[in-house]
Amino acid sequence: MPGGLRQIINSIAHDMDNIAVRPSQAYLAATGAYTIFSVSGGAIFAKLLIGRITAAAVGATTIAGTLNGIAGDAGAVACNGAVGTLVWYPLNVAATILNAAAFPLTIATDPRGMAVGLQPAGPGLIVMTYAVGTSLTMEWTLVYTKLNQDATVS
Repeated sequence: MPGGLRQIINSIAHDMDNIAVRPSQAYLAATGAYTIFSVSGGAIFAKLLIGRITAAAVGATTIAGTLNGIAGDAGAVACNGAVGTLVWYPLNVAATILNAAAFPLTIATDPRGMAVGLQPAGPGLIVMTYAVGTSLTMEWTLVYTKLNQDATVS
């Protein structure tokens, strides 16, 4: 068998969606920027980035993000919804972050996504910046496809 079983498995896995989860934690507006995911080993195509509020927000804390320093939203938005609500991150500089109980995937809420490579001195960084309020406790989930079979997200 040319290439062997490992190569076949890597090829199949390369085309599949992958999911990375950042466990719930308190994000403080005073701290500001938090790296929620690091990309290493190769580029990825980020398809969906969703947060879930896991504890009551303290103040109207806003969120804005960047992927390797490039904005993935139209600007900071207060995400102080009730526990269990979702934060849809658009991966599109022309779109607005949403905070609601559910999101239908429509043309407006299902952009093509964003390619994320590596930075010259290290991994690619997906960073969320929290401001205005006091704190927001939430988890993050990233759905992505590898553009290089050695890519990993942590």
